[in-house]
Amino acid sequence: MNTVSKEALGNISFEQTTIQAADGYTLAASVYEPSKHNGRVILLNSGTGVKRGYYHKFALFFAEQGFTIVCYDYRGIGDSLFVPIQKFDTSIGEWGEKDCAAALAWVRERFPELRLTLVGHSAGGKIPGFAHNNTHISSLVMIAVPNSYWGLWHWWGRRGYFLAIHVVMPALSHVLSYFPSRFLRLGENYPKGVALQWARWSRSKAYLLHPKRGHFPNYFDQMQGAVLSVSFTDDIIATGAAAKSFMHFYAQASSHEHWHINPKEHGIASINHSGFFREACKPLWKRLAAWVERH
Repeated sequence: MNTVSKEALGNISFEQTTIQAADGYTLAASVYEPSKHNGRVILLNSGTGVKRGYYHKFALFFAEQGFTIVCYDYRGIGDSLFVPIQKFDTSIGEWGEKDCAAALAWVRERFPELRLTLVGHSAGGKIPGFAHNNTHISSLVMIAVPNSYWGLWHWWGRRGYFLAIHVVMPALSHVLSYFPSRFLRLGENYPKGVALQWARWSRSKAYLLHPKRGHFPNYFDQMQGAVLSVSFTDDIIATGAAAKSFMHFYAQASSHEHWHINPKEHGIASINHSGFFREACKPLWKRLAAWVERH
């Protein structure tokens, strides 16, 4: 372990460190460790192009409830990008095979006595299916994690998304050698291979398990923990149908549960695709913490 820095945030120990992937790549990571453990550790997988710092308040809240939290940046994103994005390439598959697998191994070695839950936001709930060691996961929580097949989008966004995955994403990625998602307010810029893989998978309902366009090998059937999928009525990307579809990609999970939440019923103006991790959703965080405690 290579600790970069460590500080106290109230009763929480906050550590900036690194995780070494099997191929030698260094991933930036943050660890939130409570003074009193509840016997649980959460590995938090980010959405595509989302830096780990976005989840800081969510992680602090869970640490205050007794959970240990580990967040990390995938290669090519945030503090895990060491060269200009145009000169670096990777794929969503690599994020799972190499980065998620490394993070799972690191958490299991660092906290062997704690029960491990993986919380994945968007793509972060997909890539555990590519990690050979996903049997370490006792429960999997997927926040706004869809089968991104264009036909499962909200009806008024389908035409635009169809055009994006067939023309815009491939064209811009080939011309620029990366996808300019920051300009489009979609988080950090995507490495070229990430954007191309995303676009290719989204053309078929079989998605990343398509026999020709999908990603192999994969280990979705190996993960046997409980699965909870959470989607929101105002999310045009991870619609209820898209979230429910992807949940069953983990076909051998011990249980499947789907929460489709209307934000306004909880006094929240909107959540959309990424708003669950903002403090306005704290009442929902409490409900989620209770679920993780039970699983």
